[in-house]
Amino acid sequence: MAGLTKEQRAERAAAKLAATQVDANDPEQQEQQEQQEQQEQQEQQEQQEQQEQQEQQEQQEQQEQQLVAMITDFPAFPGGPNTANVHPDEVENWKAHGWKEME
Repeated sequence: MAGLTKEQRAERAAAKLAATQVDANDPEQQEQQEQQEQQEQQEQQEQQEQQEQQEQQEQQEQQEQQLVAMITDFPAFPGGPNTANVHPDEVENWKAHGWKEME
């Protein structure tokens, strides 16, 4: 999703067209145009960063949701772990060894 939308492309094309039509002797208008372009670029970068952060959060949440929390009263060896995050496909195997799903 790193590309530009049709609207963003149209805005850029319109901005470029307007920039070429601006009289070269009018520096005030050129300065405004440049500021507007910079502002648009900043907004696009911010949107892209927000999208990337949101996608990363969704991936983390998805990975966390896919694991099943389990507990046992009798570790396999002294000092061994008594809790585990288990892949859903392995839950039955863990239950066979005395583990229970945490509620």
